[in-house]
Parts: sequence; C-alpha cells; structure tokens
Amino acid sequence: MHFVFLGTSGAIPSATRDTTSLAFVGRSEILLVDVGGSPVAKLRAAAIDPRRLSHILITHTHPDHAYGLPALIQNLILLGRTAPLPVFCRIEHVDVLTDLLDLFDLRTRKGSFPVPINGVEPREGVEVLRTESFVVSASPNAHGSMPNLALRFEVPERHIAVVYSSDTEPCDAVVRLATGADTLIHEATFPERDRGRFGAHSTAGEAGQIAAKAGVRRLILCHIEADYHGELDALAAEARGHFQGVVEIAEEFRPYPL
Repeated sequence: MHFVFLGTSGAIPSATRDTTSLAFVGRSEILLVDVGGSPVAKLRAAAIDPRRLSHILITHTHPDHAYGLPALIQNLILLGRTAPLPVFCRIEHVDVLTDLLDLFDLRTRKGSFPVPINGVEPREGVEVLRTESFVVSASPNAHGSMPNLALRFEVPERHIAVVYSSDTEPCDAVVRLATGADTLIHEATFPERDRGRFGAHSTAGEAGQIAAKAGVRRLILCHIEADYHGELDALAAEARGHFQGVVEIAEEFRPYPL
C-alpha cells in the first residue's frame, strides 16, 4: 500500500513537473485524487494500470485539477473498461462534471461504462467513502470563491492517516482535519517573499505553520508554481523555519509507503 504523486506543480506545469494529482493504492483499490492532463500516461509512469482505478476524487473544478477527466474516461472506454467508476466531488460540482463528460458524449456513447458522480456535503470531517483499505473524509478549505475540499485518508488497521490540503490559504479546518495524522501534504504555491501573488494559496512557510499546529510527523510540499521549481531546497528550508518535523518536497512517481 502506498500513495504516489502523478504531478506536483501549481496550475502551470514545467518541463519536469506536471499539475498536482495523486493516487492512493490499497490492497484491492486505487483512488485517483484530482485529474490533470494525460492521466493514463501518468498512471502508467507510476506503474499503475489505469484499468484498475476504483474511485476518483476531485477536490475542485479549477482546470488543472479536473480537465483530464474526459480524457481519462475516453481512454478507459477504449481500453475496454465496463465496471462503474464512481467520482466524488463537492456537491456544487456534480453538475459541472456531468456537463464536462456530456460535452464529449462520454456517458452514453457506445462502449461507455457507468460514471456515477457523487456529491459530498461541505461539512468538516464528513465521511466520503470507505473501501477495503481506506476511510476517506473531507473538510471544506479556503480557496477563495472556488468551493474546495481537503481530504484525509486513514488506514485504520495501521493507525495511519495522510491529509491532502488541496489548494488553500492557511486554514484552521485543514489543521483540524490533519490533527493526529502522520503526514500532511500541503500546497506551497510560492515563497513568503511573493505572498499574495496568487489569491487563495499558501506559501511554504505557511504550510510549515499549518503542519506545526496540526502536530503531524511529516510535511510534504506540493502544488509549487513553475517559477519556483529551481528553488525547491529554499522552499523546504522556509517550511522548516516553522515546523520541526520532517519536511520533503513531493517527488513525482515515487511510491510513498503506507
């Protein structure tokens, strides 16, 4: 069991890092979190058979987190998938994602398979789903006018939890969701010197502050804007100025054991 980053960049990818997306691999299930460009290629690069996906979770509908969904569904149709593939998103985004699939006639075309889109109520700690390996819960975060969800993945038998902030300003709801977790994956779109360059995002230093408040063991920085991919060590150092635990920069296609 492990999780793996399929992308780690902010909204604009670089030559070395694509937009942020993750997969959680359990004993019999694979949960895809957000869907950037070329999802099948990214899954294969992570040694994951895309036909084995069991669930999709989309935190919000900014393009870098959702625009790959039609390509993924089309590819799975062409690969011969027939089993349903449920999608979970905030309740406000059910119609948006349905319309996105219907734009390409992906729910009714010949050879299509069921893609039920399930709305999640924006309540702190709301349970999203249970699988053989994971209990997934969510809380609304603070991403400006865009409704969004932070996600918590618990492995009950191992007493371990990983929290993904998604895109957010520093947010007490994320602190509460991450309290008691082993690992916090938190966005770090820019360094502190450029605070406010993009609205409703966090700096590396603010990610460190959130990790410290939550009391996690490890902080993994992701969603780093392409302009800063050349100063990753400095971003990690900035986070360490506020957090005494383990600080890492997310690496794409590396399995992180659970």
